[in-house]
Amino acid sequence: MTQSEVATLMAEILETDEIAADESFFEVGGSSFLVLTLIARIQERTGVTLRMIDIIRRPTPVGVHELVDGVS
Repeated sequence: MTQSEVATLMAEILETDEIAADESFFEVGGSSFLVLTLIARIQERTGVTLRMIDIIRRPTPVGVHELVDGVS
C-alpha cells in the first residue's frame, strides 16, 4: 500500500477531500473508532494487521505506509 493510497483511505474514512503526507489522522478529525475502521480496511486490502497503538504512534500517511511496508 503506497503512501498516496494510505492518504486516500484516511481521507475517505474522514470524509474529507485530502490529507497531506505529514498530517496526523487525529488532528484532522480521526477518533479511536475511526482508527479501527482504518485498521480493518488496511487489513482487507493488504492482509497486514496493525494495532491501534501503531496508528497512535505513527498517525500520518507516511507513518502508516512505513508500518504496512515494514510488516508486509
